[in-house]
Amino acid sequence: MSRWRESGRAVPSWVVETLGVLPAWVTARLLVAVGWLLAHLIADAETPHALERGLLAWDGDWYRSLATHGYDGVPLEGVRFFPGYVLLGRAVDFILPGGVGTALVVVSNVGTLVAMVLLHRLVVLETGDRRVAGRAVWALALFPPAFVLAWAYAEGPFLALVIGCLLLLRRERWWWSGLLGLAAGLLRPTGALLAVAALCAVWRPSGRPDSLLGRVAAVGGGPLGASAYVAWASLHFEQAFLPITVQQDLRGDPIDPLRRLLRGFRDLFGPDGLSDGLHVVAVIGLAGLLVVLFRVWPLRYGVFAAACLLVALGAENLNSLERYSLNGVPIVLGVATLAGHRRLGGAIPLASGVALVALSAAAWLGNYVP
Repeated sequence: MSRWRESGRAVPSWVVETLGVLPAWVTARLLVAVGWLLAHLIADAETPHALERGLLAWDGDWYRSLATHGYDGVPLEGVRFFPGYVLLGRAVDFILPGGVGTALVVVSNVGTLVAMVLLHRLVVLETGDRRVAGRAVWALALFPPAFVLAWAYAEGPFLALVIGCLLLLRRERWWWSGLLGLAAGLLRPTGALLAVAALCAVWRPSGRPDSLLGRVAAVGGGPLGASAYVAWASLHFEQAFLPITVQQDLRGDPIDPLRRLLRGFRDLFGPDGLSDGLHVVAVIGLAGLLVVLFRVWPLRYGVFAAACLLVALGAENLNSLERYSLNGVPIVLGVATLAGHRRLGGAIPLASGVALVALSAAAWLGNYVP
């Protein structure tokens, strides 16, 4: 940076922003490493676990197989994984050495770094307060299920696209927001839910002649991206809505989220108290964050985060619920708001970091489904 000053040129803003979020990004990865070491210390040699797969554990194994063999070269269950992340991994594999597994991990981690930079920009644009923006970045980095942002999971680039879409909606760049929404829909099915955030953003009238068509594009981008993959998979495998039906086979048929939540409360005091019951504890915390989000932040952030949580709750199987809630990334704005209170400012990052380590270790040990 001193060379930039000596030459009389200003340091590019993206460089400053990247350096600003780098401590949170690095800290989160160090905590994931602590989780891996903890899992190694606890692991029983006779109990199956995912430690040997490292950052390619769980869904990462599927993504590596898909990037290597394609959808026709893996079991039919693999069709539930959307293609955007696979295609990015293949593209980076052409550039970097180390194989497709390395490429997928790089895409995930670089995507997360971009997501943090964009989140900082979004919060500064909304509040004008860089301290709040910094807290939001740390909230994302330390969010307990965010250990998957260091793994070979699609969430890193997906969150970058989601936050980029929300940033463009805030700036009323309708066509570009629709394009990023379309890309998000190709990475994760929850990209379709960006439509609810876009609806809130485009509702205000505008006198621009191209405004109506652009607003339609902003709303339709996410659903179009997700629908395009579902249509392709349905035609390719000659089974209608195949990615959706395969996912239902694993997570169960759709169910009323309220009924599922009430049953989860009963599970707290039954034999499943340490599995499904604990997901309900997470839902209680997430619901509290939603209340803060709706009270303090613009409506579009709350409705998108709430939609992601409701979709996750609307299934028999609550595995991965916490990660699905992270897809509704504005939820971390609620964390950032709470962390701004003097009594909670130190406790929240500490508790989040400890939970991140615990969840990552549990995932590697096979006790938690990320």
